[in-house]
Amino acid sequence: MLETVTEAPAGVVPEDWGGEAPAVPSWLMAYRQSMSSIPNEESSASPSQSEPLPPMVVLMVMKADATSKNATWGEALIDRTVQFGQPYPAATHVELWVGDQPGDKLEDNHFSTYLGATGGASWTSGMTDSKQFYSSSAWSAVPIFSVGAERRVRAECNLHCGTPYPPAALLWQYPWSIWPLRAFSSFVDDRISAPAHCAALSARILRAALPEIALPRSSHWYGPSSLYLELSSPDRMERALAVQRPVVRSQPEEEHDEELTDVLTLNSDDDVAGMSATDARQAVHALAVQVLRAGSRPHGHKSVPDQDAFRAAQERLARGVTRYTWLNRKLNSR
Repeated sequence: MLETVTEAPAGVVPEDWGGEAPAVPSWLMAYRQSMSSIPNEESSASPSQSEPLPPMVVLMVMKADATSKNATWGEALIDRTVQFGQPYPAATHVELWVGDQPGDKLEDNHFSTYLGATGGASWTSGMTDSKQFYSSSAWSAVPIFSVGAERRVRAECNLHCGTPYPPAALLWQYPWSIWPLRAFSSFVDDRISAPAHCAALSARILRAALPEIALPRSSHWYGPSSLYLELSSPDRMERALAVQRPVVRSQPEEEHDEELTDVLTLNSDDDVAGMSATDARQAVHALAVQVLRAGSRPHGHKSVPDQDAFRAAQERLARGVTRYTWLNRKLNSR
């Protein structure tokens, strides 16, 4: 039972006031006292700095390039199969980047699985060759917004740690994501810990953690290119933009975001490391909104986005999130 105290009506109470004192829970009294100790001054912070940023997840996409001369026969086979068996633009790998809670050193950003990874799917920023891998200019990125996206996707990723890569005897299950076998992809085991390549695993996690994004196909139907095309469609970009930018922002707010994005993507490593965690995350969010704008149709459903601008915005976001992880977080040990 809650402990209660008595309190006279608000305001200056006459000494001869004889009314019955109302019962007030002790927790409410403590709350009122704590609130009364807060200075009644307007915050000098800008709206973009004072308000929490929306949770965000990013699909990282590695564009196809020439097969490495040092690749094994198996790696060369899967690389060519993935490149030539997919729709344009060809991609060889996808993975998830999950936003972290500022100050939580235990929350990694990159999650995926790779051909030859003996431990299966994992958070990958701690691998010895990760920094060089993520510094490649071949990356693009597509933002995914949803309520609680970071928390929900992170929890789902943790459930899929150790998921094995499919065996070579099954051609790493890539044929299921290529016509005509993709028609039977829904029969492939899609439970937790069932073998999956990078695109199938990413789709599996997103389908389970964020069912509202409504991926229309089974997880194994998707290869890297088809998952990228699904999540970067104009309809998805426009719906997300309508939520992230429901009203016109002021010019100072837009200029502030542009300054932060320039620092994160163009300035020196020292400048990026010197950004506060709040400014760095604000820059990542602003870069994501730029992708949404570039991927939206400028003149209604009969028009098409400028693909060059859309691709450039995705590449800039990819550079932003990798520099955020490897410079702003890692160099500051956070």
